[in-house]
Amino acid sequence: MAEQLDDVGVVQPDSLIASSALALGDLDITSTEVSLKGVETQLEQYAEHEVLRAILDQGCNPKEYGRQYETRLRQAELESIQDYLAESANLVMLHEQISSCDCILGTMEETLGKFQNDLGNISSEIRALQEQSQSMSVRLRNRKAAELQLGSFLDSLALPAPLIDGILQPHSDAAFQEHLEALQRKLEFAEHSETAQESAAFRDVAPELERLRAKAVAKAREILMARIFALRKPKTNIQILQQNVLLKQKHLVGFLRQHGREVFGEVRTAYVDTLSRVLSSHFRAYLAALERLQQDVAGPADVIGEAAASGIGGVVANLLARAGGGTQAARRDAFALGDRGAILHHLDQAALIPHVAEAEGRKAPVEAIFRSVNKLLMDTATSEYLFCCSFFQEDAIFHELFAATLAVVESSLAAALQENFDLVGLLLMIRVNYHHQLLMAKRRIPCLDDYLDRINLLLWPRFKGMLDAQLQSMKGYNAASWGPDIAVHIITQRYAQLTTSLLLLNADYQDDQLDQYIDRLRFAAMDLLVRLSRRFPRNRQGTIFLVTNLTHVAQRLREAASQGRQATLAPGTSPAPPSAPLGAAGSETLKEFEDQLLTSTGTYVEETLMQHFGALIAFVRAAEATSQGGHDGRGAAAGSVIASAAPVVKDFAGRWTGEIEALNKEVVKDFRGSPCGREVLQAAMTQLLLYYTRMLELLKRAGPEAAALVRDAVTVPSIMYELKKFGR
Repeated sequence: MAEQLDDVGVVQPDSLIASSALALGDLDITSTEVSLKGVETQLEQYAEHEVLRAILDQGCNPKEYGRQYETRLRQAELESIQDYLAESANLVMLHEQISSCDCILGTMEETLGKFQNDLGNISSEIRALQEQSQSMSVRLRNRKAAELQLGSFLDSLALPAPLIDGILQPHSDAAFQEHLEALQRKLEFAEHSETAQESAAFRDVAPELERLRAKAVAKAREILMARIFALRKPKTNIQILQQNVLLKQKHLVGFLRQHGREVFGEVRTAYVDTLSRVLSSHFRAYLAALERLQQDVAGPADVIGEAAASGIGGVVANLLARAGGGTQAARRDAFALGDRGAILHHLDQAALIPHVAEAEGRKAPVEAIFRSVNKLLMDTATSEYLFCCSFFQEDAIFHELFAATLAVVESSLAAALQENFDLVGLLLMIRVNYHHQLLMAKRRIPCLDDYLDRINLLLWPRFKGMLDAQLQSMKGYNAASWGPDIAVHIITQRYAQLTTSLLLLNADYQDDQLDQYIDRLRFAAMDLLVRLSRRFPRNRQGTIFLVTNLTHVAQRLREAASQGRQATLAPGTSPAPPSAPLGAAGSETLKEFEDQLLTSTGTYVEETLMQHFGALIAFVRAAEATSQGGHDGRGAAAGSVIASAAPVVKDFAGRWTGEIEALNKEVVKDFRGSPCGREVLQAAMTQLLLYYTRMLELLKRAGPEAAALVRDAVTVPSIMYELKKFGR
């Protein structure tokens, strides 16, 4: 194409276009200079290419073919140029739009750059603000902590007007307690804080704080002293005053303990002196009133072995009589337990009230008085101990104020023991004291442990001394001063009473020391009964005496064993084995007396039967001796047996009923109709029946002739029927 349109639509020649400002550079494909260098190399390289192979396969000249393509390319170029020229206006507009957009983008870039710079400045400012905020937060926390500490410091040292007025007010009320507690906190802070002591604020407030402390101490002393002195008024209920008045003021004691040591010591001393005098005087009056109620169960003459003119027993009894200041006659029930053991099951009952008992005309044995005194003492001590621990926050004060009271009770008991000859009462006191120890341990109140131990050490030596006196009275008893009598001896009665009492009280305790004394008493009693039995002119009378007295002791022991099985256990004890309701010592004692009774009864029965049925007994013994000598009861020996048995059987058949009746009368006469005489009679009848049965058995083995004697003899059922008449 030779001509082109210009910017305003004017067609211009190619020379003008070539010289125009639109230079295509490397994109210009209108150049007339064509270089064919390297064509051959490229042809060889692309010989296998599909397009080149298609050209070669057509048989055309490549150069000609190339010129055709060049012409076509130029034509396409010109057409493209015409298209560009046709769109030149649009291109100019596009150029303008692009330039405008470029300006706009430049402006935006500038704006965005400024905005980016602004954002960077804002981020820096935000970081600065965050750092400032953190710093301000730390400073705020520090200021709050300082404010809190300073506020607490000022509150701990400052003396507000209500506090001063509350301490200085003349009367005491609940508000005073609050003010006193506040003042105590300030005093403790000022005393233990080194910072406060070094501060100027403390130097300013210290004089006023000290004056308030002195005023509070003086006021607390006045209040406490008034309450303590109120305890000295007659007929004052100490426990009610302590619980309802003093305990409400224990904050005053705590304040004085920390900030008024001298005044606290004064208050403490005043309380100790007051309670010591009041309690000791109360117990002294109570003991004096109970002394008028005491019932004397036993005296110095109450020993198992009667007081005699000579011998060890007599000396001991005389000494006891002189110590007791009298020569009263021995009482038969001095050693009996009776209902006195019930005190062990009523230990929690209230103490005796003397004026009520006097009005009712009641008397009390020594163990009841002992229980009442110790019951009141334990209750008072428990209340006072708990009060001291709560009010004064220490238990040492209890021992100081209660020492005088304990001394009064101990001295009274020690003096009373010197005039106490009641063995049963002493043992009951020992047991009561043991239960009181258990009771105080159950309460977990240790304040009377030493006192109860000392009481135990007072009771046991006296009890053992009295037991030794009883032993010596039996060992030293002058049998020559006693007129022989087969009745139950007074010594036997006393021994049986004392032994059963000791066994019953020791059944569920099993005290080894007491068991040993019971054994010693048994040996002494046995020895004394044997010595007394020898005082009779005839051995038979001595045997009757032994049977009567041994039966009495055995019967009392059996009754005690039955009573021991049914007895209710005392608190804190374990039951005795069912096979030994009186304990090991009781079982051994009962067995010993039953064995001796069986022996003595057997001796009496054999002697009595020999008097009435001597022929029968002699025949049985001789025949059994012959049988044991190797004879079988046949032959010559059998004849001898028959010859000796015939008169025996005939004699027995003729007079056995009369002899049984005579035997019954003799036993009744010997034992004077006592219950033991019936038992002896039954033993005699049983032994007689046994002898007769043995005789019949010997005859049955002696042969037919002897058997004929058996058929003619009195039958055993007949004898048993007759014996039953006397056994009723």
